[in-house]
Amino acid sequence: MHGANGYLLDQFLRETANVRTDAYGGSVENRARLLLEVADAVSAQIGAERTGVRLSPVSPASGIVVSDREQAQFNYVVEQLDKLGIAYIHVVEGATGGPRDASPFDYSALRQRFGRTFIANNGFDLTLAEQHLAGGKADLFAFGRPFIANPDLVERLKTGAPVNPLDPATLYGGGARGYTDYPTLAD
Repeated sequence: MHGANGYLLDQFLRETANVRTDAYGGSVENRARLLLEVADAVSAQIGAERTGVRLSPVSPASGIVVSDREQAQFNYVVEQLDKLGIAYIHVVEGATGGPRDASPFDYSALRQRFGRTFIANNGFDLTLAEQHLAGGKADLFAFGRPFIANPDLVERLKTGAPVNPLDPATLYGGGARGYTDYPTLAD
């Protein structure tokens, strides 16, 4: 489930975007209600062991202004997702596609509240991922943009080979340029 990056479920979580006055707005619990109801419904249909949720606690995507009270909101959400028994949470650390230190936030607090697979995302390279893994900060790491520019990223990480830089001008472009033309190590 995509509960991040300013998409609908994320908008309900954010006090700066959610100005509702009914059971889906106001308090931390009410703002979390829609995401938790959807997670419960998805889990009921496909099984909690097949359900995961992506969250971006401090990403200002889609014009969302990050509040200094996001920690309490996301701590609550993650506690409730843990109770549902979903397979994983996928957490964007920092601003999506931007700086990791976009806003103060304690991601380890989320990690402590979730007993299953914790996937960290945003700006990871091999060194940072290894540090987080050794420190118990995450179980898995998402390498989205590096995979776009490096179709053989796994081999590059294994061998310590340099990675291709991403060409941001070609993202979401719809053609082969920047999608299927990045060189592999074999090239």
